[in-house]
Amino acid sequence: METYRLITSLSLILQLLSRVSSPATVEESPEFWRSQAQRTLQAALDRTPNTNVAKNIVLFLGDGMGITTYTAARILKGQLQNQSGEETVTNMDTFPYVGLAKTYSVDFQIPDSAATATAYLCGVKTNLNTIGVSAAARNGVCRSQKGNEVTSILRWAKDAGQTVTHSSPHSGFWSSSICCLRY
Repeated sequence: METYRLITSLSLILQLLSRVSSPATVEESPEFWRSQAQRTLQAALDRTPNTNVAKNIVLFLGDGMGITTYTAARILKGQLQNQSGEETVTNMDTFPYVGLAKTYSVDFQIPDSAATATAYLCGVKTNLNTIGVSAAARNGVCRSQKGNEVTSILRWAKDAGQTVTHSSPHSGFWSSSICCLRY
């Protein structure tokens, strides 16, 4: 055990020394980072906005894909290409418009699919085990859902005469506390 600790310590010291004595890399220069930021900003400013009316909308949902998960995927992609990883550009990094949504439940830190779908489709937070209703509706109290229904972007589109196809239909058209549903 003592030999293992000694080898581990020596290995760590050698790694640190090799970094100190290695030639400077381009990434050590502040100018590298500033010019990279300027190029990225200029590319965004040079982009011509699309002013056409959309025929279709595609909503990509990365279920459980927060910033940390996305960053881990970027690093892994880069490392699989023999890079350090952080500098890797993914396809999603090139999208002209990207949005983030906080989809937590009002009454519970870890949301379920009903609450998250209500958040991203209706634009409001709700309670755990409720769908298509505001947080004023209580799970298991069926009478509390009346008057607390919220409409979704899917309903708005349908009411405007658009064709709506999707893979998350419940929150788009239902309003209920889960235990009040009748099958």
